[in-house]
Amino acid sequence: MRFCSVIEESPRVGVLQRLLLVGSAMLIAVTFAPAPASAAPATLVGKAAPDFVLRALDGRNLRLSEFRGQVVLVNFWARWGGDTREQMHALDRINSTYERAGLVVLGVSVDEDVGRAREFAKGMGVSYPMLFDDEPNLGKDYMLQKMPVTILVDRAGVVRYWIVGFKRGDESAYVDQIRELLRE
Repeated sequence: MRFCSVIEESPRVGVLQRLLLVGSAMLIAVTFAPAPASAAPATLVGKAAPDFVLRALDGRNLRLSEFRGQVVLVNFWARWGGDTREQMHALDRINSTYERAGLVVLGVSVDEDVGRAREFAKGMGVSYPMLFDDEPNLGKDYMLQKMPVTILVDRAGVVRYWIVGFKRGDESAYVDQIRELLRE
């Protein structure tokens, strides 16, 4: 806090100016503080991922627990989500790169209009399975409040990372976390 000490020692700075400068410095410090790596509800990270069985776009039923022993990236999305298209393409690249190393990518639509969500998913043409939640239970199990949400589940089935939203550049953070889990 050397900055604050300099302000306090300066004879030219009045009391009000000192308060404004110190307040501004604290606001800047709070504004640029790093966000937590995992913004998940504390009750989910570090615990077993709630299991589910959902129908895939190709008609198969897939169960999350079938992928134990592999690292699983589950992306909860809705077609109206702002960066859904860009995120799906990024996840498709990640899937192509790390699938042979033990990564499974699953896209899960929580869109209320399943028919429109299926059409949207077909149009995206991604290589990983697209699943559809016909009932709102899964959103409750995973405490979904915003879209998209991406979780990373380790080989033992434990939720390790929780990522809300997507913006350009997030792909590299996903890759770092995936590599870490694949090395375990």
